[in-house]
Amino acid sequence: MTGARCIGTELEQIDTSMVQVEAATIELQEAIKRVGGRIDGQDKRQTRHGQVTSLLHQTLQAEGAVAMGRDEQLGQELLDMKAEHYRELLNHERILNPMMAELEANKEGRERQESQIAELTGVISSLMGQMKGKH
Repeated sequence: MTGARCIGTELEQIDTSMVQVEAATIELQEAIKRVGGRIDGQDKRQTRHGQVTSLLHQTLQAEGAVAMGRDEQLGQELLDMKAEHYRELLNHERILNPMMAELEANKEGRERQESQIAELTGVISSLMGQMKGKH
């Protein structure tokens, strides 16, 4: 019986070891599931992060393109306004130059008239003085 007892004890130890291995296997499988769940969660977060980042990049590119378009449009409007302003200045110059020439001619004519008036005033004063002298 000693041999049978020895075998029985060894079988009990093997059964105990099998129970422990089974329990450890179950624990290990649960740990693997937990880690798998965490990895899945991280993968989902990483995927979401990638999607958000991609969307942000697309949004920034779109906004950049819109801003560039606005800048180009404003630049063109500014060039158009400058050209219009230049045309208006040329038109004003075209209108004002003859007026300035006419004013200058009128000024010269007025200066001649004033000179003639001063001359005539001197002649009249001289004649008045001579007439007083004869009376």
